[in-house]
Amino acid sequence: MDAFKSVLSTLSGLTPAALVQLLLTVVLGLVAVKYLARLFRRVMARTSLDPSVQALVVNLLRGLLWFLLVLIVAPQLGIQVTSLVTLLGVFGLAASLALQNSLSNLAGGIFVLVTKPFSTGDFIEVSGGASGTVDSIGFIHTIVKTIDNHRIYIPNGALSADKIVNYSAEPLRRLELTFSVCYECDAGEARALIERTLLEDERILREPAAYVRVWNLGASAVDILCRVWVQSADYWEVRSACLERVKKALEQAGVNIPYNQLDVRLHSQN
Repeated sequence: MDAFKSVLSTLSGLTPAALVQLLLTVVLGLVAVKYLARLFRRVMARTSLDPSVQALVVNLLRGLLWFLLVLIVAPQLGIQVTSLVTLLGVFGLAASLALQNSLSNLAGGIFVLVTKPFSTGDFIEVSGGASGTVDSIGFIHTIVKTIDNHRIYIPNGALSADKIVNYSAEPLRRLELTFSVCYECDAGEARALIERTLLEDERILREPAAYVRVWNLGASAVDILCRVWVQSADYWEVRSACLERVKKALEQAGVNIPYNQLDVRLHSQN
């Protein structure tokens, strides 16, 4: 209240020339803030930064220009600049302590938007176990939509420090499958049958070449490892189709697919 009365007293004591100078300073300052903000917005639009980051930088610059204008006008209103800066410093410290977690998430959001470890529409997985398609990237949270259509709000502060696996970053993805056949079967013929069946799917790339080999001699089965390359967008559909097609091909060829069994023997005592 005292500061407000001091400002009114200063305004009432201004000469017409000083009042005109004050109004001219305010008007020119407003025009300068508007022009510089518009100019900086155009410069930022030519960069490769995310639109959200561009808007944040422009708003920060506008806020800085407003602060400079206040520092220029304040002495003409009888307000001590040092007192104003001290007051803003105390307010900023209190706000930063009260909003510590939010500021951490904000910094994390800026980090994610600038470094771009993923983009909207990418399928990602974080070390906490959450996985899904990125729905939106905000300054505080990143929204991930899971396969079963749940929305997960991940704080950007934790996300920026977490391990992120981006399955959509590369155009190609390797599909790895293992099929088991019984020891009584011819492993070479089974391997060739599996390879032919896999390559019937046109979505499987010929380059890099498919890798189908006998990989392990297990306790009750021979394991055949298959590594093929597909487009990242086709990964899940190709995986399901290959499992179904290979199982059917092995059954039609009379190749036994072993599975764990438990033998229980009863002994009678006379």
